[in-house]
Amino acid sequence: MVRLAQDFAQRWPLVEGQGNFGNVDGDNAAAMRYTEARLTEVARLLLDGLDENAVDFRPTYDGSEEEPIVLPGAFPNLLANGSQGIAVGMATAVPPHNVFELVEAARVLLADPSAETEALLGHVKGPDFPTGGVIVDSASVIAESYRTGRGSFRTRARWSVEDLGRGTWVAVVTEIPWLVPKSRLVERIAELINDRKLPLVVDVRDESTEDIRLVIERARQVDPVVMMESVFKLTELETRIPINMNVLVRGTTPVVLGLKDALRHWLDHRREVIQRRAQHRLDAIVRRLEILDGLLIAFLNIDEVIRIVRQADDPKADLIAAFDLTELQADSILNMRLRSLAKLEEIEIRREHEKLTKEGEDLRAARLRAEAVEPRRQGARRARQVLRT
Repeated sequence: MVRLAQDFAQRWPLVEGQGNFGNVDGDNAAAMRYTEARLTEVARLLLDGLDENAVDFRPTYDGSEEEPIVLPGAFPNLLANGSQGIAVGMATAVPPHNVFELVEAARVLLADPSAETEALLGHVKGPDFPTGGVIVDSASVIAESYRTGRGSFRTRARWSVEDLGRGTWVAVVTEIPWLVPKSRLVERIAELINDRKLPLVVDVRDESTEDIRLVIERARQVDPVVMMESVFKLTELETRIPINMNVLVRGTTPVVLGLKDALRHWLDHRREVIQRRAQHRLDAIVRRLEILDGLLIAFLNIDEVIRIVRQADDPKADLIAAFDLTELQADSILNMRLRSLAKLEEIEIRREHEKLTKEGEDLRAARLRAEAVEPRRQGARRARQVLRT
């Protein structure tokens, strides 16, 4: 939970923390009794639809409750926040990305499922790290990494020259590579200065507040680029961030995916989630319309309904026999309150009935359109596979 609340570790934090949740220097978070946390809007998007049969559930480890097999995932969390970890005999390393760029690339795939990785890279320029930095690899290297799902990005700190006047200057670092503690960087540069392994640098200061600011002073008259190149060579101000998009496809099979396939699987999952939520809503509408039909029958025959309820030994059975009702409709009539017998209530029921009928028709029409489009997409996908073969 601590990591999910750290805005320097997560590109899009899933937890909003109050209290000490650590910092970019590498300091540990406070004990849990000193902190509070709640989910962010991004986390809500990941969970949106859990109560609408969007995904399947399974028993928890002890069988006492149930848990979702996979989240509905209205937010592309795998690519947006990335993932780093080692399982049994295999590892994964997915860097974080800008979610706007991911959505734009997904829109390209929706419009043209045959679009290749190069078209997607027109929107996804590369990783978007929480702590910033500059990727110094060429565009071809980045494209190959996204095409195969394996590779690495050579990332450097972002720096600039700050003029102090009278021909003096200092180098100021404002962004550092991802997952590198700032305090460790300062300690490493200081050690190299003391060991005389950085002859072009005389001092390093950490002037950071909420923003990162590392000040590096030169030792003598030297070109700033030459000085920083020596610092990059010997410190973690330049590091390689791996990409190994080894993920579970359909929750079962580990596969190394490229950018296109990762987005494709997310879009397929979202289509299934939306269809299941629409069907859940349609089922709820059908059930509610059945109840409303029963209530309208009761309003049209209110005197007879009251007589049956007052005099019959088994009102439910007599109502079903008298008006050809279902058990659900009979139960709804028997549970109806006396104040619901007002004329205004009947008008409200008719209004709700019309509204739900229209919504149900729209959902059925949307489902028919989706069913008509899906065979064409599958046919195009099979044709591409044949061409590749």
